[in-house]
This record gives sequence, C-alpha cells and structure tokens, in this order.
Amino acid sequence: PASHTWTVSVPQEPTCAPATVTAGADADSWVTQGSSSNYGSDSILKVDSKSGGNARALVRFALPAIPARCQVVSVLLRMHASSVKDGRTLQALRLGAAWTENGVTWNNQPAATGAAATAASGSGYVEWSVTGQVQSMYSSGNYGFLIRDSVESGLGFEQGFHSREKGTDSPPQLIITFG
Repeated sequence: PASHTWTVSVPQEPTCAPATVTAGADADSWVTQGSSSNYGSDSILKVDSKSGGNARALVRFALPAIPARCQVVSVLLRMHASSVKDGRTLQALRLGAAWTENGVTWNNQPAATGAAATAASGSGYVEWSVTGQVQSMYSSGNYGFLIRDSVESGLGFEQGFHSREKGTDSPPQLIITFG
C-alpha cells in the first residue's frame, strides 16, 4: 500500500512585544477651596489639608496607543515632591469629566470616580499604582487624576509637587507597562 506523510503547519499568532512607555503630563493645575483663581501656569502643584483652604492638584496625560495584541499590565503615576509634610497619605483618583489647565477652579473641578490609589508623603518622587484607573481611562474616557490629602480640612499640611511648567526638572510622569 502507498504511504503518505503530511505535515500541517499552523501559523503562530504573533504575540505582544512588551514595552514600557513614560508619558509626560499634557495638562496640570491646582485648585484651592474658597478661591475662584486658576493656577494652571504655576510651576508647583499644591495639595493641602487645611480647614476652609484645602488644595488639590489635577494632572492629565495623553495615553499612548496600546501596542497590538498587548494589554496594560501596570501603571505608576510619579510626581516629584518639592515640599513635604511627613506622615500624610495622598490619594490619586480618576477624574470623571473634562477640565482645562487654565480654566479649572475649585468650584468647577470635575468629580472624582472610583477607588483611590494611595501613597505616603515623602521627598523626591511619590508613586501611586494606578493600573486600574488607567485601564478604565482607556475604555471610558481619559480625564486625568485628582491628587488630594486623604484627610482634608486639617491644620495646614501643604505638599508641593513639580508641575509640567518645570520643564525637564522632574515633571509628572505616567509609566505604563504593556504586556
């Protein structure tokens, strides 16, 4: 009898080429309770827990395209602290609506949505793990982050972070790892 050997080759699906991308802020500002002023051009973003004078920072990044066949694996939000109050817990929350760098004030700041990522105050870079928030931004709108003290209306616990106006001097960063 005749015999034949067949080899069937199934092309392998290309896989994700893992990558890490560092995005710089495309907008940042800070707002303070009891003031209608805008601070979008300041070189320092203030976060303060002060009765009647709380301050919050807002920061947004242009999200890079997700590489083919990849997904968001991890994301770190990094902001460089120029002034510090030790022992504070700082929150990073996803914003739920649009805002502008030179138009946002305390009274028109967008509401935050979802769970907060937390980090301890400290000098140098403060880092928040914001993987879940950024995954949500890719699927339901990228409006950036709100940074605030976890306990507002305190005794004046002001933190200062470098803004994008500092240029190359440690501006806010979003470090996204795809895999």
